[in-house]
Amino acid sequence: MYRKYSRQLKYYILRLLRMKNSNHRIAIGFAWGFFPCWYPTFGIGMVLSMVLTRVFRGNIPAAILAASLGSFIWPALFYLNYRMGVLIHLLGSSPETFEIHEAISAPVPETDYTEYTVETDYVGKFGHMGLNFAIGSIVNSIIFTFLIYLLLRIIFPRIQKPLLKKLRTSTSRKTGAHA
Repeated sequence: MYRKYSRQLKYYILRLLRMKNSNHRIAIGFAWGFFPCWYPTFGIGMVLSMVLTRVFRGNIPAAILAASLGSFIWPALFYLNYRMGVLIHLLGSSPETFEIHEAISAPVPETDYTEYTVETDYVGKFGHMGLNFAIGSIVNSIIFTFLIYLLLRIIFPRIQKPLLKKLRTSTSRKTGAHA
């Protein structure tokens, strides 16, 4: 199974490198192909990547490569979503004001150890986690879609010919060794 997927991945990389499409279409395909990886798509991420790429007139093999990459690194992406959401939440909320006079004059409550209860609000904590994740995923998907597009638009023309040349020499060595 690993061999099958690695061969398919190599096929799409070669197909992508040999294309005469503009680097604009390839960058759009890769960026929109990676876009759904920031969200929990429950198995339809690859299809969603191809649909988004088709809508924005990008390159489908680039979208497949990006979605394949995203399917391997989704735990890191989801962690980044949560951390970005927490950061935005912290930047958007102001700290509570604290008056020393109120703290000194507040009476100390009586403690009754016979009826010791612990109040936990797990539902509220999970609600905040979900909200942080959702906000982080929206922000990350927008930011990284633009970053991926810009980086590939700049880098791809520079690496396309050297990679093809390297692949040709490695392929010719393999065929020469088998003959």
